Amino acid sequence: MIDGARYLRDVVGADPRLCSIVAFHTSSPWEAVELGLSEALDEFGPAEHELVDAITFCDLTSSPTGQLVDPAQRLMEVLDRYGPGHVVFRAVSAARPELLNRVERVQQRRAVAAKERFS
Repeated sequence: MIDGARYLRDVVGADPRLCSIVAFHTSSPWEAVELGLSEALDEFGPAEHELVDAITFCDLTSSPTGQLVDPAQRLMEVLDRYGPGHVVFRAVSAARPELLNRVERVQQRRAVAAKERFS
């Protein structure tokens, strides 16, 4: 998360908003706490909540092969892949309620936008 954001910022010269989205994607803040990297993550914040919701939605509704999946199933796949001793497992476990809330917020915004578009 931090390495990717720094690469985009320092090597690619990407827009700061994109760097922030990469830094704060999915369970990154929880992973940063686990790894003692919260201060390093702060160099890319604060993140725009709507954009973090959007990237989290994308991450949790697509499988590693790009197929659409249920967000809860995607989280279970991640937990199974990493196992209880891994930092990602601990971070995703702690973040799970908020991650599912992010998906729900995007689904709600999509429903409102669709309703407005067809009314």
